[in-house]
Amino acid sequence: MRTCFNTATSGEYPLKDTIDFLGRYGYEGIEIDNARLEEYLAERSLDDLRAQLAGNGVEVAGLMAFPFKPFGERAHIVANVGGHAEMAKALGASVLLYFIAEQPPEGMGREEAVTQAAAVAAEYADGAAPFGAKIALEPIGGQRFMGGPVDALDVVAACGRDNVGVMIDTFHYYKSGVPLQEIQAIPVERLLIVHVNDSPDLPREELNDGHRVYCGEGTIPLVEEFRALKAMGYGGFLSVEIFNRGYWADAHENIVRNSKQALDRVLARV
Repeated sequence: MRTCFNTATSGEYPLKDTIDFLGRYGYEGIEIDNARLEEYLAERSLDDLRAQLAGNGVEVAGLMAFPFKPFGERAHIVANVGGHAEMAKALGASVLLYFIAEQPPEGMGREEAVTQAAAVAAEYADGAAPFGAKIALEPIGGQRFMGGPVDALDVVAACGRDNVGVMIDTFHYYKSGVPLQEIQAIPVERLLIVHVNDSPDLPREELNDGHRVYCGEGTIPLVEEFRALKAMGYGGFLSVEIFNRGYWADAHENIVRNSKQALDRVLARV
């Protein structure tokens, strides 16, 4: 499994500096949020970005985070998929991360919700396919629909596209109470990326993204989960994604270094 840094972890610090710090601390990959990417390209060229990534030995794991909206107005989102996929290809990446951004309307049953979500996922997939990109569907902890991998995998199966898969976010899966058996049941060929983080020992219904902490500093059984991923044959990126305002107030380099050291300590036990 490969170490990766999600740019959301360092808040609004610039992408240019993040990439240099990743090279300094030995990360293998970076997952870039669209806002940081747009800021970079407003001042520098795509060639500059590719050169800086190559100079630091950092591979782009994917671009994120885009809304998956299967139950409402979606035309403008679908229209943007191709542009995001084209950018991913230009950066040597293949994964676009789409998080579930709305819930089924009142009265819609699960079977109908899966069918409709699958039809929309197929539209996203078809927009990404010409550029070799894959759509990673992200469950969000505590949601009625797609709060975990079971709904997401049913959507993937029903959409009939090879370039749609799921992702794991250890915080969201913890918040939804996803058991290890459901993680182990994910077909490894459909597991496109894994977000890693930890959580304080609070009631799960009270948790929000801002509670996330560095790997190994909370209550999520990361060692057990990483061992399961390894046994499944997952060799992809473990992308540190943390939305902690206390961390964001720290120096940029400290965030990058602390994230890597914390992840390395957990991996050393796997």
